Amino acid sequence: MVRIGAMVEMGLVGLKEIIAWADAWVMKLDDSPLWLLELCTAPDADTALGLILNIPMLPFAATPEELRARDADRLACLFLRYRRGELSWGDFLFKGGQFLDGAHGPWECETFFMQLNLLERMGFPEDLMRSQREDIERELRDALERMEAAHRRFEAEARGG
Repeated sequence: MVRIGAMVEMGLVGLKEIIAWADAWVMKLDDSPLWLLELCTAPDADTALGLILNIPMLPFAATPEELRARDADRLACLFLRYRRGELSWGDFLFKGGQFLDGAHGPWECETFFMQLNLLERMGFPEDLMRSQREDIERELRDALERMEAAHRRFEAEARGG
């Protein structure tokens, strides 16, 4: 559920997909929990995210390693949106910096903002963007693998598989 929350929070999945996923689970379960039933009728993605994040017994990141993995998963969701063409590279850096600025975790938001500033000053040269992408993709490799797998499972479950 933590990874589904990350996908919702970062816009990798929208309300339509969330409701399809919740509906599929309600159909599989004999006695669905209240939060899942409420998720089926969530009016917007923010409400759905609130329901997901308030699930009883949902683990919270506590150690520096857990916080780093939590933030990496969210950045990976943004990176996957970039790969799908939903975000430009500049938008990815900006949204990543914004997220890290509010996350108060071990990653520094300035890293993303400085990369964006450098791109803007240099006129967005393709070789610099490629180098930044490769560095970030390497840094997020484990999180990208986790979130790609979680996203595939989520989509399969939303289709009732």
